[in-house]
Amino acid sequence: MQRRLPERPLLPRYSQLIFTGYPMKSTFSRFLPVFRVTCAVLALFFASAGLRAADPAPNADESGWILPDAKNAGTGWHLRLKDARAEAAKDDKPILILFTGPDWSSASRKFESSILRSKEYAASIRPAVVGLYVQHFVNTDAPEEQISANRSLRKSLSVPAVYPCTVVLASDGKKILGTIPGVPDKDEYLRQISKLTGIKLSE
Repeated sequence: MQRRLPERPLLPRYSQLIFTGYPMKSTFSRFLPVFRVTCAVLALFFASAGLRAADPAPNADESGWILPDAKNAGTGWHLRLKDARAEAAKDDKPILILFTGPDWSSASRKFESSILRSKEYAASIRPAVVGLYVQHFVNTDAPEEQISANRSLRKSLSVPAVYPCTVVLASDGKKILGTIPGVPDKDEYLRQISKLTGIKLSE
């Protein structure tokens, strides 16, 4: 008795997968909801990123230089050394230069909130000095001119790589009276500024 061999399909199994598409269609349908959700999340992410990039730089002066946040650092700060020197020479006041980075440094933010916003600093130090606010930017899109000027000033004064750091200049804008790195105790900071400048502290 002759034995019949089973009939083979005209197309191999992998060819059927390619040409018919039934198994592939079934697999895609299972992942379609996940695919749609992923696309929606990515669309929202890129849309929000575009909106953030389009926002104007906060607290900028007329030339586009980034100003300090008045809520933390107060007001009346200069951004350029030449402007601070002009006021210091006119009023015969020392220059207090604050090298800071509040957009990335928690120590800088702590310094500004605990010392610059204190009643003691506002009463004794702020009226008696010319303030120069020098930011090291990390998370802020600042003008290249400001970044370069701040970097050059830090280098010229040999300021240590500590944030925040206070440098006090004489009224001529050249002689360095002293440097206070880091975030000292508020009373100790005020005493050091008083010792360097001769400013009397309010009781």
